[in-house]
Amino acid sequence: MKQTELPYCNLVFKECHAILEMKPNSAITMETAAEITDHLETFYKGRNFIFITHRKFPHDIDLNVYKGRILKNMIGFAIVSKNPEEIKRALQEQPLWNEAFTFFKDLSEAEDWARSFFD
Repeated sequence: MKQTELPYCNLVFKECHAILEMKPNSAITMETAAEITDHLETFYKGRNFIFITHRKFPHDIDLNVYKGRILKNMIGFAIVSKNPEEIKRALQEQPLWNEAFTFFKDLSEAEDWARSFFD
């Protein structure tokens, strides 16, 4: 396991999945998404993985990031939040993602889902 702290987020890299937690008052822009993608690419080096975004704090997302550079080895995407507004936003994001995409209220459930791809 490895952790990386950036000015706008924390990233946790585990064997088969990464967890992104945005900091309060931050945003996913094309620039921040590119930086996160670079970190994912460096850690996973072509190995398949699942990306989990743990949305504890509200933040803006430029939906154009789904049109940007997406790693071919990112085989699934999960959103974790207890906020009903995030469910609505996830419904907007889901059609923009071509691989496995799901929503959880609990991080441990998302991690179990991620591990199920590799069992």
